[in-house]
Amino acid sequence: MADSKPKATEQDMSEIKTPSILPMSQSFGNSLRHVNRLIQRDLGARIAPLGITLGQWYALRTLWYSDGLTQVELAQKSGIAGPAMVIAVRALLAIGLVTRRRHSSDKRKYIISLTEKGRRMEEPALQAAINANCDALDGVSSADIEVAMRVLAKAYDNLTAVGIPVAAEDGVDAMIE
Repeated sequence: MADSKPKATEQDMSEIKTPSILPMSQSFGNSLRHVNRLIQRDLGARIAPLGITLGQWYALRTLWYSDGLTQVELAQKSGIAGPAMVIAVRALLAIGLVTRRRHSSDKRKYIISLTEKGRRMEEPALQAAINANCDALDGVSSADIEVAMRVLAKAYDNLTAVGIPVAAEDGVDAMIE
């Protein structure tokens, strides 16, 4: 006896989706990742006319806050993997924004410091970041921004409390990139 039901085609089968236990639209991490990528792209485009890349921006941003760090400290505080920091520091040296000298008591280490030119870069680069943030948050109330900042701070605290040390981000970054 012939089967009277039509057989499902491969296309029909591909359209059948099982419900996800975590839809992407409801994932904090997924949403954060996508917004972060857009902000990073925007900031990268805004600082490009200043002659710096996003990796260099992170190193400079850290040095503007805490100048005179070892290259390892700079990588850790910037959240940049060691090899990427080496590339960023070399480029910053080449364009005259930082200097590198041997540590006085440990000759294996280098101290990275801003030059006067690097210090002068702070205001226009930070203004680019302010503009990127303002555009990203256009139409969001100050109260909502404060809540979002508290949520991000709490998420950070929660993740570091469960044993994800900030200094170990190099390995995590390598897995992601």
